Amino acid sequence: MSTAMLADMLMLGGGIQRSFGELLETRGYELRVSPKGTLPFDTEATIPGWGTLRDSVGGVAGVDRVAPVLAMSVSVEVEGEEGRGGARRTLALGLDAGNRSLYEVVEGDGPGAGEALVDARLAEALGVRTGGRLRLGTAAEFGTWGRSASVRVSGTGNFVFATARDMPVALPLADLQVLSGLEDEVSFAMIRVSAGVDPEAVRAGVAAVAERVEVVTLAGISDKLDERLSYFRQVAAILGSVSLLVAVLLIGTITAVSVSERLGVIAAVRAIGVARRRVVGELVAESVVLAAVGGGAGIGLGVVVAGYLESILAGLPGLPAAVRFFVLQPGSLATAYGLVIASGAVAGAVPAMRATGREATELLRRAEP
Repeated sequence: MSTAMLADMLMLGGGIQRSFGELLETRGYELRVSPKGTLPFDTEATIPGWGTLRDSVGGVAGVDRVAPVLAMSVSVEVEGEEGRGGARRTLALGLDAGNRSLYEVVEGDGPGAGEALVDARLAEALGVRTGGRLRLGTAAEFGTWGRSASVRVSGTGNFVFATARDMPVALPLADLQVLSGLEDEVSFAMIRVSAGVDPEAVRAGVAAVAERVEVVTLAGISDKLDERLSYFRQVAAILGSVSLLVAVLLIGTITAVSVSERLGVIAAVRAIGVARRRVVGELVAESVVLAAVGGGAGIGLGVVVAGYLESILAGLPGLPAAVRFFVLQPGSLATAYGLVIASGAVAGAVPAMRATGREATELLRRAEP
């Protein structure tokens, strides 16, 4: 159990940052522009005056493409089924034409004017297929709708940054801006850097012309997320240390009992001239074998437990479903296994040194029932 906990804590310690970093890297945009103090999808804050700001950002040397995104909460239902309890709350994403960085098409095509690409799970829940029509509306109170629009379903897809509870829809940016009334605002923007250009240099250039927003690189986003989730890393460090200490105490206790039961044998082999170093080495080797066998079983148990814990933590609100808390890394498992074996060696050496350090007569006297 101690080995399993140690392995899980090592996987937890770096799993979140690694999985989120890999997710960002696959999207093909190196910089993010967002309202100060926020992360994408973190709040409903927006960047006003985007038209002017976009021209300024696009003119910075090294900027290859700027992809704005507007995110807002909407109500959605199959058109013609009002009043049947079919309306659902979901996240709508407004994207420029050709920007597919936030979703992968499963069926059909990306959204054109007057169209929406629907999360595959939402399409199944609503019972709508490609070519069907949906009604989207802004948040309203007491069951009434605010602004609304009728859209054709262009296809279904998987949204890479969606949480386990989100079932987003993607629309053309202009359509969602009209629906929301935020016609010159976006939630954040992604910037693709030209090949061979240093992203940090481009970030500094964009920050110079965009003082009202925050510009971060992929590494900066990972660091900000790491700060938000530092609690998990602290818990991982504490529990990992405790599990290692428990392993040392457990192996040490077992070895000490084993040595005390064989004091007579140790005294006999010492009396016939067997070197103390050899006796200690054999006792330590036994302790290492014990740790290796138990550690191997613990690693297997740790992988199973990590899968179970992942299924629980994956439902945390606001966290993309693609982000993993427990990332199965050979390095983490090897580190856990190595620490347990090293602990076995240390825990076995202490009682072995104490036992072989006594005279043979004293050992025989202690071994008498």
